[in-house]
Amino acid sequence: MDILNRQFGLVIAYLLPGFIALAGIAPLVPEVTTWLRTNQASSIGAPLYALLAATAAGMVVNCFRWFIIDRLLVLTGVPLPAFNPRALEEHPEAINFLLENHYRFYQAYAGTLLAVIWTYSVYRWLRLSPLLGVGTDAVLLVFCVVLFAGSRDAIIKYRDRSRHLVAGTLFNSSSIGDVMTNGADHHAGGGNATGKKQPSAKPSAQPKSDARPETPAKPQPVSGGDKAPRH
Repeated sequence: MDILNRQFGLVIAYLLPGFIALAGIAPLVPEVTTWLRTNQASSIGAPLYALLAATAAGMVVNCFRWFIIDRLLVLTGVPLPAFNPRALEEHPEAINFLLENHYRFYQAYAGTLLAVIWTYSVYRWLRLSPLLGVGTDAVLLVFCVVLFAGSRDAIIKYRDRSRHLVAGTLFNSSSIGDVMTNGADHHAGGGNATGKKQPSAKPSAQPKSDARPETPAKPQPVSGGDKAPRH
C-alpha cells in the first residue's frame, strides 16, 4: 500500500503536469505531436518517448514552481520551514505520511497551474482553436485561482504539521479537524498518522508522608524539694 501511495504521489506531482506542459510543446515541436498520438499500437517507442518527455517536462515545471509559486506563497504570508535533520531519523514514517499526503498534492496543484497557463498561452497565441476567447480566459482565471488556493492549503498543512512533528507532537488531539483540499485527515478530533488513540497520562500517586503529628508534652510534676519554704 505504501508503494502504491508513493507511486500515486509521483504521478500527480510530475507526470500529470508534465503531460499538460507537453501538450503546449507539441504545436511548437512536430516530433512531440507524433509521440502523443493514440494510434501507436504497432510500436512502443513513441509512448516511451512521450512518458520520458512528460517526466522531464514535469521536472522542469517543478523547477518553475519553486521559482515562482514558492516565492508568491512567501509574499502571501506562508512561513518558510525550518529543517531539522534529527526529525528524519526519529520520525521517518510520519514524515513520509506528510510528504505523500500534503507535499505531493502541493506539487500537483502548483505544477498543474503553471502547465495549464503555459499550454493555454501557446494555444491562444497560435490561435489553434476557434473556441478560445474572452470566455475561456475567464474560465482559466477561475481555474488558476482555485489551483493556487489548493496549493497554498496543501503546503500550509505540510509545513504546519512538520513543525508540530519537530516539536514532538504530530497532531493535536484537541483539534476538531481541518478542511483539506486533498482528502487527507477530514475526520474530527485530530489524531495521529496511524489513526490510533494515544494513551492518556495517568496522574501520579502522591507519596504518603511518614511524618506523624507531634503530641503535646505532658507537664512534669513538681517535686517536694522544690517547694518554697514556709515562714
